[in-house]
Amino acid sequence: MSHIAKFATLTLALGLASSVLGACQSIAGIEDRHYEPPDSGAAGATNVPPSEDCVDYCSKAETTCAKDLAQNPVPGGVLYLTDDACLKTCARLEQLDGNEAGITCRKVQLNNVSTGEDPEKYCANAALGSNGECGSNCENYCRVFKSACREQFEKYAPNTPEDDGIAVCVSKCLGLTDTGLFDSTKMAGYYYGDTLQCRLVHTSSSILDKTHCSHAELKPAERCLDDAEATPDCKKFCHLERIECADYPVYENDDQCEAVCMALDKGKVGNQKENTVGCRMYHSYNSMIDPKTHCAHTSPGGDGHCFDGDDSDAGNCQSYCQLLQKGCQSDFDANFEDQDACQADCVKLNGHVHDSGYSTSATGNNLQCRLLAVSRALTNPSNPTKFCAAARGAAPCR
Repeated sequence: MSHIAKFATLTLALGLASSVLGACQSIAGIEDRHYEPPDSGAAGATNVPPSEDCVDYCSKAETTCAKDLAQNPVPGGVLYLTDDACLKTCARLEQLDGNEAGITCRKVQLNNVSTGEDPEKYCANAALGSNGECGSNCENYCRVFKSACREQFEKYAPNTPEDDGIAVCVSKCLGLTDTGLFDSTKMAGYYYGDTLQCRLVHTSSSILDKTHCSHAELKPAERCLDDAEATPDCKKFCHLERIECADYPVYENDDQCEAVCMALDKGKVGNQKENTVGCRMYHSYNSMIDPKTHCAHTSPGGDGHCFDGDDSDAGNCQSYCQLLQKGCQSDFDANFEDQDACQADCVKLNGHVHDSGYSTSATGNNLQCRLLAVSRALTNPSNPTKFCAAARGAAPCR
């Protein structure tokens, strides 16, 4: 008998013991307590025995996907942190699917591992997210996260009688880094780090222990974060920003976002107010909850929420002058002695103060239009002339 099967048998025995105890209480005149099944937000009933499909699935997962991504053997397998996490996740999927189809699909993926073609991929396909084989990673994440962590889910995708919030959750989830692999271990896997896979690891664990809900959120706490001292990655920032701010765009395309990102001070992942990419990325995550407010803070200027020093009104001009010198060097040199001179001139413009807003449709004699123009110049380094002219006040920024 496999380890999972023994565990499941013990669970069944405990469930039967609980039933017998309930009968004895009734006989003894003790208050009769009726079993109430958990609602969709509960952690799950601990005494409900797992189905045969779940026992079979978890047994196969344990033995079939038994090496981490560094090819180290892992007792208990790499798809779930514990036997109970696997069984309870399987039960939750059965509950959400209304049948065993999702588990049958994942067992097919486990069978594919034996082909030897790409065991890491097939193991990922057999995990909770399933990599698009049994529903997408984001779809499965959102369904199970909502089921296990309803309060946290509704911070990002409020549930209404007309809308279950899943589509909204999925649209926001698409901004996360998805590696296409899966490994729940701490050493070589995704127990830590800012990936969708980390959130899937902790979503599974949250069915048993709600303290994992904060780790599994779209904007997580503690576990699913990159090293605060690390340097932000422009591709990662721009993918996140462009998804989360699709309704309030501040970059016209990925190339523009990446060009601006490369011209700014990268700073650190943990930045929250400095005039860096790290600060803008922080606000990209805040945009998951409130895009109307925070998307402008991810913009080329930072909208006064990413600034150096103590004056938030200086942030837009700090960014503008830095970007102008990088994207329009000759124009900058012809007009300004240094960054201080540029910023002294910039503060005379409308829209230089914090919370002035930003959009890709900015026009007129204001700083937002000039920031857009210099962003276009950075995106077109081979022919920046007309954009640099606009960045200094020519049409359409006059």
